[in-house]
Amino acid sequence: MVWIILEQLDRGMSWDEILREWPGKFPKAAISEAIAISDLVVKHEPFGGFNVGARRKSAPRPAAIAA
Repeated sequence: MVWIILEQLDRGMSWDEILREWPGKFPKAAISEAIAISDLVVKHEPFGGFNVGARRKSAPRPAAIAA
């Protein structure tokens, strides 16, 4: 959906024209959100999330306790 909105903006549609084309599907604020994440969107590829490639580092193991 985000890339569709971005394409419509690229074709010169106003925000109000986009909202009229998608009545009740999303609020006006969603258009600004689409613009904000536009660098993360690649057309025809599923969205992988905002932390793609980020991995949690495993916690260090405690040293063995000497008896």
